[in-house]
Amino acid sequence: MLDHPKKTAQLLGALKAAAPFEVELTSSLIEHLRAENVIEADQKRHVVSDLSYAGDEGGIVCHLSCSEEDGRALVISLTHVRVSRSMPLAAAVLDYQKHRMKKIKKQGWR
Repeated sequence: MLDHPKKTAQLLGALKAAAPFEVELTSSLIEHLRAENVIEADQKRHVVSDLSYAGDEGGIVCHLSCSEEDGRALVISLTHVRVSRSMPLAAAVLDYQKHRMKKIKKQGWR
């Protein structure tokens, strides 16, 4: 198991309560999305409209609002976005990301 169930549930609840908030896509994610011809990759900053939990494989995922006209959205793992350091939950998000990446590397998923 990658995530601590209680800690993850608490963070997910706190992030849901804080939504909507802005995140920045990582450079590697932008490159991947552009390679897949995802139009929304042209924007580095996005607004998280909702969050959910996608199990060990996805962890906490952010639902990013992209297009109001067609209702499309991107769903991106919290591990692949950056929150502002001024966000009250920034330290908790960073701890979650570091823990997940450490576990992913240890299990050879990456």
